[in-house]
Formats: sequence, structure tokens, C-alpha cells
Amino acid sequence: MPRVLRLAILECDTPFPKAKASRGSYGNIFQDLFELGLQNLGDEAADVQLHVSKWNVVAGNYPRLDESDAFVITGSSSAPFDDDPWIVALVAFVNRVLDSKEDKKVFGICFGHQIIGRALGADVASNPGGWELSVESIALSDQGQELFGLPSVELHQMHRDVVLTVPPGVTSLGNTTRCPIQILYKAGQVLSFQGHPEFDEPINDELLREKHVEGGNFDDEAFRDAIKRVDRPHDGVLLASRIMEFFLDRGKWQSGQERIRG
Repeated sequence: MPRVLRLAILECDTPFPKAKASRGSYGNIFQDLFELGLQNLGDEAADVQLHVSKWNVVAGNYPRLDESDAFVITGSSSAPFDDDPWIVALVAFVNRVLDSKEDKKVFGICFGHQIIGRALGADVASNPGGWELSVESIALSDQGQELFGLPSVELHQMHRDVVLTVPPGVTSLGNTTRCPIQILYKAGQVLSFQGHPEFDEPINDELLREKHVEGGNFDDEAFRDAIKRVDRPHDGVLLASRIMEFFLDRGKWQSGQERIRG
């Protein structure tokens, strides 16, 4: 009998015009990534049916906890440490999910990674090291190497804000020279990335150019360096399959093997 995996994507922003026209909302972009990750698992996931719902949390729209198996928090240009009402509500929702007695998972990217960190009590702030842009190599910890099957992973980056401390009961799986906490993990509950497995060259190229034109983001030298690296190969598709295994509690992500309780 097929297993239905219900993913609720909590949309925290809107893509820039070219990406939106070609790829849709961030919820659509993540759905494409997850479907590809599931497909690449082959026979391992042949019994899985993916059901995706999308929720504009900036407008205050949320699913019920019993409607989904996992909740995905997208990136955003907003600051995760601000106290705008919708950000405070999102942090509270993450805590509701993590504190519930139900078997629910939370997955976050960039702003979502930082929101999860904030919900768990981490220090979240603007990075003293400045912006991290374009494709960067993430050095994985021993546990990260075991879970992902690689010594390091390449991911698109587009952030100034960072998680500065590892919350109790949570593990940091990777770092870059500019960002010491790139991946947070709590077995059976939490997985988050500072980088963007859902990004590709066109999406990040548009972001780099638009944000540079806006001014007040990063200088010409940082822009030129980032543009040179935006077409580098990245591991987003590979990580999509690992993320799906996390959602499904399969492979090396089985909760019973290494659940961390904090």
C-alpha cells in the first residue's frame, strides 16, 4: 500500500520576477526539488506518494498540525531576529510543531534555518563576517559525512544573517569559513541548511544582480567574485534525495538509530 508523505511548505517570500515567471513561487521551486529527490531514490521510494501544500505565512496562513507530516520553511529577505508579527507567529508555530506529541518534522532553508535556530533558543544575528554569496563548499562533520555520504557539499548561498550558536540537543553538521553553523540536525525532528539546495544558476544569478543594483547589500568586489562562481556545480539535487530520506525516516536517517533528545 502506498505511503503518503504530506509536506506543508511555509512560503516566507516571493521570488524575483524572472524566477517567478519561469519557476513559480518558492513553494513550486521546493516541490520540484522534492519530487526530483524522490524520483532519484528509485525503488527505495517507489511506494511513496508526495502531497504538497503551500501556505503564505507572511499573510498569516498556516496548516493544522494534523494536516502534514513535515513543515518546510523557505528563505526570505526578512531578518529572522526581527519582531514583525508574522515572524513572531512563525517562530511560535515552529515551537508548536516541535513541542507537539505527534511525529512531525521541520525543515528550513536560509531564513528558515535561522527561524528554526531562533525557535530552539540559538543566537541569530547579522553575520560579523558579512555576506556569503554564490556557490560555496561546506565542510561536513563526521556525522554529516556519514549522513550525506560526502566529505563536503557545494551549495548556493545568499545570506547576511546567521545562526551563531548551536541550540541544546541539536547538532551542527557543517561549516564554511564565513558561516560556522551551516546545517542543524536533530534526529527525527529537525534538519536545516543555511545554503540553498533549491537554487540553481539562473535563480541565484538574478538575485545577485537585483540585490547589487538595489545597493546597500554587497559591494562591487563581492558581486564580481560571486558572479564568477555562480555557475559552479552544486549538490542541490543530491541533497534533495537525502532530505527526502530524512522526511521518510529511511536510510541513515532512521530515527531509532541516533535520535538526539534535548
